Amino acid sequence: MIIRSRAPLRISLGGGGTDVSPYIENFGGAIISTTIDRYAYVTIKENKENLVRVISQDYDLLEIFDSISDLKNKGKLDLVKASFGLLNLNKTNIDTILHVDAPPGSGLGSSSALTVALVGAIKNLHNDTLDPYDIAHFAYVIEREEAKIKGGMQDQYASAFGGFNFIEFKKDSVEVNPLRLRSEVKNELLASLILCDLGDTRLSANILERQINSYEQKNEIILENLHSIKKIAYDMKNSLIKGNLKEIGEMLEDSWMLKKTLDKQISNSKIDKIYDSAISAGAIGGKLLGAGGGGHLLFLTDPDNRIHVEKELQKSGCKIVKFNFDDNGLQSWKIDDGRVIP
Repeated sequence: MIIRSRAPLRISLGGGGTDVSPYIENFGGAIISTTIDRYAYVTIKENKENLVRVISQDYDLLEIFDSISDLKNKGKLDLVKASFGLLNLNKTNIDTILHVDAPPGSGLGSSSALTVALVGAIKNLHNDTLDPYDIAHFAYVIEREEAKIKGGMQDQYASAFGGFNFIEFKKDSVEVNPLRLRSEVKNELLASLILCDLGDTRLSANILERQINSYEQKNEIILENLHSIKKIAYDMKNSLIKGNLKEIGEMLEDSWMLKKTLDKQISNSKIDKIYDSAISAGAIGGKLLGAGGGGHLLFLTDPDNRIHVEKELQKSGCKIVKFNFDDNGLQSWKIDDGRVIP
């Protein structure tokens, strides 16, 4: 029996930073995002060696253990160890194979998508129901509490549910509101968005920790700007539903300007130069995805001007990433003797 799962990566359009504790507990957060056709993949299958093997195709890594209890928290295996432990996977003859279409630090929620895919595969192995709220909650606990990776709550819910969502985070609950956008709005948005890879990744933990510290020290500027970022998420939801893409581009710009005030290392001279060149070439607005410091930039432009913005970004050393929207979220399935089980 083979279990496979895949969970999509996401692009966050608005509200980033308001999904992090303790802001959630005090004021509630709001995020608007969509998943894309870039994925984290997990395969779990039995082996005949009576060993536990973890294979990361991205890192060309093979780790072999006598039992799951022998797995240690050692960086690249933290999520696997935490997932096995929390979800009571105690087999001694399994291979777990991992692959993600983007590395950690890309700003696309890759670590959370991998955790969601791990939870989905293990739940499927146990024949448990794949409720997206439960999947996202388990993934959050694994990543933030068990593996001690700092971050917010949006990525796990975005990946588990898939599609365009407006997600509200409250002290004791999360509410995912799917946005049923008209097909012509999605088509125009896809033609208008440009995703570019900066060619480097970043570790967001330090940025988030300083942001949290500033908030806890009651930095009024940080607090007011987080409130403004949250309001943009609400406004962007309405603009998406109405199909007003020019407003969305302007909101991306406003959100980016506010986000840069949260920590001095969110941007740098390289990012600012690339951003300014895209705006000068005609992009309406844009933002850095993720916590900051590197990864991917997202821009919105008039589709007729798209080629000019892309050429300017490529001249700056960026790689244009072609993508489509994903509407399915986490998917998991079983294969027996080469046949997909219905």
